[in-house]
Amino acid sequence: MIDGTIQGTTQEADQAVGCRTRFAGLLAPGLAADRLNRLALALRLSPLLQAPAGPAPLAVLLAGDGSAVPESDALWLPPVAAWIEPPADTGASDTADRLAPFLAEAAKSDLYLNLTTATAHDLQLGGRLLAALSARHPLEGDRRDDIELALHEAVSNALVHGNLGVAGMKELSAQELERFSRDLGDRLADPLLAGRRIVVTLRIDPAEDGRRLATVEITDEGAGFTPGPRANSGASGRGLDLIGTIADGLTIEDGGRRIRMGFRL
Repeated sequence: MIDGTIQGTTQEADQAVGCRTRFAGLLAPGLAADRLNRLALALRLSPLLQAPAGPAPLAVLLAGDGSAVPESDALWLPPVAAWIEPPADTGASDTADRLAPFLAEAAKSDLYLNLTTATAHDLQLGGRLLAALSARHPLEGDRRDDIELALHEAVSNALVHGNLGVAGMKELSAQELERFSRDLGDRLADPLLAGRRIVVTLRIDPAEDGRRLATVEITDEGAGFTPGPRANSGASGRGLDLIGTIADGLTIEDGGRRIRMGFRL
């Protein structure tokens, strides 16, 4: 396998930019083998048709055409460490150039996702993230359930309220549920909104108490919001409060478009 993500990468250069993950291979479900070979060669990665056993980190390329969502659970477990959907306007000739910056960003984290809202919405992303995390650090019982709930809420906030701009339910009623479902469907049918991206990074580091700390950042491209007291948050507006009771650290950045959560493992 070829070890590295960017042309000319060396171990010293990796350390200088804070590299944590050095990718060795590229998987691309649904992509023709000849195009996969050319793309992997341009990125200095090994082209792979399936995830092999072994520790060398791999990246998965999602084509984002509705048929590219990986069904196999194995594609969400080690050694896969990045899941990237290229921009919709990426042509065959410039795919490698457009993917290289994504891979450079992915190299700074232990896990990395960069997907459109449409693709992420179909993935049940909170559960996928939990599976990827627990495969690297086993989680059990209530702690596992709590972290999955927090991840689900954070992803849902980013996709539904952030990128799609759907207002939360003001009350538990059939009328509000119908309105919420209609707005969600309408926004997902809008190519501009469905094409907005969600970026998830996860890093696992030693904590001061000797345990491990997982730091998860989720960034959206929505209008953002100003965190503050919510006297009446409605039937579906309590996500941040819930996350705050579970996470060991919670910060909101970039005008409400980025949430950072810390979980002691």
